Amino acid sequence: MNSTLRKSSGSPVKRISLTLGSDRSTHIKPLKILVISFMFPPYNRIGAVRNGKTVKHLTEMGHDIKVISANNQPCQKTLPLEIPDENVIYTNWLNIRKPVELIMGGRKKVINQPNIRKGAVKSILKKTIYRAYKSLLYIPDEQIGWYPFALNAAANVLTDWKPDLIFASGTPFTSLMAAKTLSVRYKIPWIAELRDLWADNHYNDYYKFRKIIEKKLEAKTLSNVSGLVTVSEPLAEILAEKYNKPTTVIMNGYSPEDYPELTGNRLNEKHLNIVYTGLIYEGKRDPTPLFKALQSLGDAAKNVRVHFYGRALSIAGRLAQQYGIDHLVKTNDPIPYKESLSIQKQADILLLLLWDDPREKGVYTGKLFEYIGAERPVLAIGRPDNIAAQLIKNRKLGETIQNPNQIASRLKQWIEEKQRNNMIRPVPIKAKKGLSRKEQSEKLEAFFLKVITGEKPK
Repeated sequence: MNSTLRKSSGSPVKRISLTLGSDRSTHIKPLKILVISFMFPPYNRIGAVRNGKTVKHLTEMGHDIKVISANNQPCQKTLPLEIPDENVIYTNWLNIRKPVELIMGGRKKVINQPNIRKGAVKSILKKTIYRAYKSLLYIPDEQIGWYPFALNAAANVLTDWKPDLIFASGTPFTSLMAAKTLSVRYKIPWIAELRDLWADNHYNDYYKFRKIIEKKLEAKTLSNVSGLVTVSEPLAEILAEKYNKPTTVIMNGYSPEDYPELTGNRLNEKHLNIVYTGLIYEGKRDPTPLFKALQSLGDAAKNVRVHFYGRALSIAGRLAQQYGIDHLVKTNDPIPYKESLSIQKQADILLLLLWDDPREKGVYTGKLFEYIGAERPVLAIGRPDNIAAQLIKNRKLGETIQNPNQIASRLKQWIEEKQRNNMIRPVPIKAKKGLSRKEQSEKLEAFFLKVITGEKPK
């Protein structure tokens, strides 16, 4: 079904909202789709999880898909590739971040701590120098050195295979630039997925002159796009308003087949085990309110353990020491994707960190959907008007709290429940309805057909 927004000028803005039932049509003509995505399995990044699952499910639906991605990425190779090897072409790329990696101690160290945030920069490179380096060279992002290699690989594929459409997923937005060039060169329609906003991304830490560059580059890249995909309604409204192109929301999701059946004990039967998997963004998404709450609990805090798994977690250790609770907090190295899902299922409570900023309102984190699949209650720390917080509330997935005193009060309730029942109740099964990656991929398929061919699944 189509819904329409209005620009201030009064002209209609195209929005496409698609809802499918479980009886997907068997009469849909299969599409040939060229996917351009720097992030792709086996390289373990949250964007690669989404892209890999999307391609897997579209392939299972009968579509002929070839993927252009990049080799030798600075992250662990622990994601399973769930489509035939021959359907993915991995290319070389020029790593313009290499000087920074060398300063950090080499590629091997960066694989464990690849995201250079404020704390790391202070200890290795002056923040102003690094910011200037990024602002001048990361245009549109640090993967720009992949652009010519992606084009060359796609040119080889397109010599004897003509796709119906090109689908590019960003970040990095270099993927979108490559797709736009290929679309113009070979006269193939393309659809852009912006998992995060580009020029309007409030996480950007560039100098002001980059804002002008970003706006012009984004507008040029998306000038001939046939459709736009993003992850939430607020972001979709921004994109539809800017470009007046068919736009839809494909949320992240969970894959039920990836979660193992639990055997044996949970992390620790005695304690309330809170688990966080992923990165920490100091000053934006960080666990300070939780640590303040644990500090205020006094002797009752001995019943709680907080387990962090991921990269660049030194800030968690420093904050735990600062609040005198380091004996309650354990940081762990990155673990393979499916192992992280197993750890999530073993948790009593899953910790979600949201940035306390109004600009964060339209941002879902893919981590939330992994947590939904794990069926454990979520403790989200951040603004209650964030769409992630609203999803948690509406689906009864847990709590979103900002105030440390309120967090402490909720922790006491969970501690008592754990001591009384030896477990914390799981979230309702119905809370997951419609949020599997397969269901979201079916919506994406419908959008492709609507935009490119005009067909509607029956």
